[in-house]
Amino acid sequence: KGVYIVRVFVLGVDKQPVDDARVTSSNGGEPKKIQGGWEFDIPPQSRPADGKLKLFATEKNAFLTGSSTLVLDKDYFPGVEIQLEQDTSAVLRGVVVDDHGRSVAGAHVSIPGYPDVAVTNEEGNFVLPPHAADGQIVQVRAQKDLLVGTLSVPAGKPVEVPVRRP
Repeated sequence: KGVYIVRVFVLGVDKQPVDDARVTSSNGGEPKKIQGGWEFDIPPQSRPADGKLKLFATEKNAFLTGSSTLVLDKDYFPGVEIQLEQDTSAVLRGVVVDDHGRSVAGAHVSIPGYPDVAVTNEEGNFVLPPHAADGQIVQVRAQKDLLVGTLSVPAGKPVEVPVRRP
């Protein structure tokens, strides 16, 4: 038996081919850039036991990600498309503090434009889905009674949100 030659084609959110994505496989191996995509050489002895090869693509600067699963079987020249989508996998963790640096319990924290609301615990801490990728800048808003704070922060990094009277 020969080597599997897996061709991977990455499509952007506009369904057009993407040439600058980073492509990896669950099986390791070095992707080779080819016309219109990438290629992985998979020796039969490194074929996963269930035959399922997971392929991943990211376009980090555009905060896009995607994956596809391919079953390696009788076809030694399979091709697969990976559709990129907005990466929303980050988590936003932080603490809400007042003018004196004291934590604020019971503050409502949100990302404007999304329905999720976190309420800070006794230590003023919160965890919230920012609907963004790690490092992508999001706006976070915190409010307790007359204390309000809004801040632009990178998703996925711990943040301190100061609140004060307007």
